[in-house]
This record gives sequence, structure tokens and C-alpha cells, in this order.
Amino acid sequence: MSMANWSELHNDVLEHLSSFLSLPDFRRFGAVCRNWRSVARQMRHLHQQLPWLLLGEDDDSHKHKLFSLKEYRTYMIDIPELQGQHLCGSSFGWLFTMDILLNFRLLNPFTRKCYDLPPVPPPNSLYYITRGMLVAKAILDRDPSHSSDFKVLMMYGEKNKLAFWKLGDPTWTLIQDACIWFNDIIFFKEDFYAVGTCNSYNEIYLVNTTSRPFTKRVGPLVKDHGAFTYLVDCTEELLIVQRYRKALFNEEYYITKKIIIFKVDLEQGNFSEYNPMEGHSVFMGANSCITVDPGKYHGCMKNALYLTDLPQQVSARHGSKDLCIYDMVEGFFSWYYSTDHYLPSSPIWLDPNPW
Repeated sequence: MSMANWSELHNDVLEHLSSFLSLPDFRRFGAVCRNWRSVARQMRHLHQQLPWLLLGEDDDSHKHKLFSLKEYRTYMIDIPELQGQHLCGSSFGWLFTMDILLNFRLLNPFTRKCYDLPPVPPPNSLYYITRGMLVAKAILDRDPSHSSDFKVLMMYGEKNKLAFWKLGDPTWTLIQDACIWFNDIIFFKEDFYAVGTCNSYNEIYLVNTTSRPFTKRVGPLVKDHGAFTYLVDCTEELLIVQRYRKALFNEEYYITKKIIIFKVDLEQGNFSEYNPMEGHSVFMGANSCITVDPGKYHGCMKNALYLTDLPQQVSARHGSKDLCIYDMVEGFFSWYYSTDHYLPSSPIWLDPNPW
């Protein structure tokens, strides 16, 4: 009896078989041979996945733990380029990493392509020399897999100041601003924006990244009562999300107790209460926010915010604890991942779809 040549299976058969595979198995499917890889590339649009939660590195195997929300299962995946790295952001399936020597890189964990970024400007305080404090967040304006004309915007240093870099620049370009403290950054409708806290108000700034960079306040003043504030793109609507947290066990770790959401009208310079209508949900945290239509995915709540812990408030003793879902219609909280196991750093959402 002759052995079958699996590489010569008809494309229709391969397409049918691949439609039943999970993301990890689908990636293995594409690695079998040239013919299977060609089919996998054609079938990518049918394998749209919910964001994966990158949980961190296993101390023994040095493999990385990735949690699949769809399967409610944790995978151990070997990504040597992530060993010993601190994660500073995620955009379009790429990760910003920093090693113990403060080398800053942009890495695609699926293709393993990497860009070395210039050193981060030195902080004013030695306290902020730790990797987790030096860069609070970094984002992209477009996918480097499809364009070499991309920019990086980051918040860094003692007051989360802003700086940007584009491919070919030898250093970061610092952006002067009047804001006391920036909380979040976003790329929204072809422009960078930042939200900052100044005199007990949240203010939205347009971030100009031309040869003469500047910030310009373009949004309304939203009263801040001690919240951590995010900017969110939800189906091309710009939202301000204020996250209020309470301390537990003598301030050893924090849990979210309240969320307030406003819709911002940049043209009119005002804001209003946000009433979700489309049913979309947002995955947010140290990553660029990811908006999905739950109707297309199994295992995702509609009208929900999926939040990760704040990197600067992860407890050294208890680890990351505040991995919650907020129902924007009903106003209640639930949890998408059990934190019974110690998580030494804040997990980060990774979009597996752009690859």
C-alpha cells in the first residue's frame, strides 16, 4: 500500500480541513509545506480571532503563556525573542519590548521580524529607570508589515511625556506640552491623540508629529475625580473611559470599582454620556485598543470593556489581579481570567489578526 502524499491534497480539501482549526493549529497547518502555506494565506480572513492575552514568561521553560478567550485555554508558546523582555505596548499584532539593559525593540512575534528602536530619553528620576516605569505605553500609527512609513508614539519618564520616532530617525523626537501628566495615547482617524490630567480635569490633545511637533488641546474638559483615563476608538467614535479603583489589603493591590464613559465630539469640543448601540466590545490596557464585533466571535460579551491591570500598580506580592470585564449597558463587572495563579506583570492584549 502506497503512502499518501499529503502535500498534494487538493486545495478545496485543505480549505475545508483548515476551517476547523484553532489559531495555534492553523499556524502549524501553514508551516507543513509550501502548498499548505499558500492555502493558509488565502484562508486567513476566515480565521479572524479574538485578541489573545499574553500573560508572561514561564520561569522554568521560558516559554510564554497566551490565553485564548475563545477556547478559555492557556497555550505555552516558545518565542525566544521575548525571553527576559518587559512589554511596553502592542499594536497591529506587534509588541514593544525592553530588556534589562533598556534596549528598546519592536517585534512581530508571529513573523519574528524586529526593529531596533533608539534608546529612550533618560528620566529625571532614578526611580523611573526601571523598565516598567520608563515607558508607560507605545503605539503605532500603521502596521509595519504592510508599510515602511510608520511612526511610533510613546509615553515615557516621570510624567509620561510624549516622544515619537519614525523609521530611519537616529533618535526620538521629544514633544513639548503643557500637560502635567498624560494617561493614554491613541491613533484615531489618521492622527495621534493623548489624554492628560491637568488641574483635576482630563484634557484631550492632538499630537502633531511633523518636523516641528507640538500638542494642541482639542477636546473638552472632563472632570477627573482620581480616575485613570483611557482614550478608546469604538467603531470610529472617540470615547473617554474613566476607571476608578479601590485598594485592598492595605493598598497591596487594586480592583476596579467604577467605570464612567463619555463620547467626545472633537469638532464641537464637547462630550456626552455614551450609550452603546452597536454591541461592539473593546480590549484595552497597555495595548492599542482593539474593537471587535462579538456577533462574529464565540466567547465574547457584547457592549463590554475587557481591561487588563495597570502596569504601574501590579502588586509585587499578589501580582496582577484586576483582569475584569465591564458591561457598558448593565453596568456590572465580571472576570475573564482567574488570577489564582501569580502573574508577576500586567498581561497585554495581542491582536493575532493582522499577520
